[in-house]
Amino acid sequence: MVDDLPPFTSTTAEIKLAVEQNAIDRGTLFVRVIVSLDIDGMLQELEQLALRYDKEEWREQAMSIGLQGEALDLLDGSTPPVPYVYYFSMPELLITHPRLIFYYRNIAMLSSKVMHGVGLDTSRYEANQATPTQTEAVKLSTYFNKIVSALVLTGGVTPHRHIAMLMANMGDSLGGVSRNEVGRTAMMRLLNPLVAYLHRQDYLQEIVCSFKDALADSGASRQSMREKIVMDSTVDIDKLLSDFEHRRAKYHELVLRNGSRLLIDRQLNWIDEAGSAYRIGPDLHAMVETQDFVWAAELKGGADPAGSDEHWKTATQALRRILDACLATGRDQPALVFIATIFVERVAREAQAWIDDGKLTAAYNLTRMLHEPEEMQHFCSQVTAFLVN
Repeated sequence: MVDDLPPFTSTTAEIKLAVEQNAIDRGTLFVRVIVSLDIDGMLQELEQLALRYDKEEWREQAMSIGLQGEALDLLDGSTPPVPYVYYFSMPELLITHPRLIFYYRNIAMLSSKVMHGVGLDTSRYEANQATPTQTEAVKLSTYFNKIVSALVLTGGVTPHRHIAMLMANMGDSLGGVSRNEVGRTAMMRLLNPLVAYLHRQDYLQEIVCSFKDALADSGASRQSMREKIVMDSTVDIDKLLSDFEHRRAKYHELVLRNGSRLLIDRQLNWIDEAGSAYRIGPDLHAMVETQDFVWAAELKGGADPAGSDEHWKTATQALRRILDACLATGRDQPALVFIATIFVERVAREAQAWIDDGKLTAAYNLTRMLHEPEEMQHFCSQVTAFLVN
């Protein structure tokens, strides 16, 4: 019966809300990448090149730069005909327009990582830090054109398919970035209210964090060096957290005035009496003066109901490693909690079973916490109790 469900089980409305927010977050990241890379500018640049290229010159060089004549025939035979530069490149074009190397790499369905792996690293050119030599440009054009010729001959062309190919490969490249961003965003949304709570209680002395505000090729971020932000009465906490949101902050550590610390994504290595090593890496864990591991949490920010079971499985594996390491090294079991953006019914029941067995102290529904202030207040007060008592 519904009444038997654990209190943190997600409602249908909460799941829909979480999925909606996740879609907005992922879409926002993708748009930021498009803007930072000036994809619109690249496409406009190609349109200008399409107005003044010499088809005969392309036909003459085709064989020497990996271009198949049959592929060019398909472009000519399209209605309307498709300009060659939308799909293929020439060495001189890459030398005079090096930023278009990003475009042609993606049209050829290649990642920046794999280009580095095959000895044709394009990152310097795509970042406008260098211009390819004639030899390098020939190698790149030939490599791209061979692949795209095969794609065109297999799948054909349309006036706009080059844009679809560009976006498809960019989207694939952004998959890993997007997943990492989901985790970072969930951590920020969880910790920002805690930071504000600790600051207003005058418990918080220092924040250690880094920032990922600069988007590089394919949406990867250049993370800044870690910074220490001293917290005192002059700090405008709302302005600080707004800046954290804008600069895509990544928390590393919260230091309290009593010496307690809340550590984020910190690996620990424990050794038992026999010399065996136990490596654990909770998403969050608290250290106080008298005990080095009093509270730990696993946080899962994914909002796809179909992936909820897998998130729970991954979290319990991490939590079991903590329990096993504590037992083997003679440490007291810390308070363990599980925080998730959504709790489908089956996962909620399994989490409750862990609580009933004493392996888990609590479970928190992050979506509910973000929309019901009393739920977030409850979480903040409970975590603070471990840090200050």
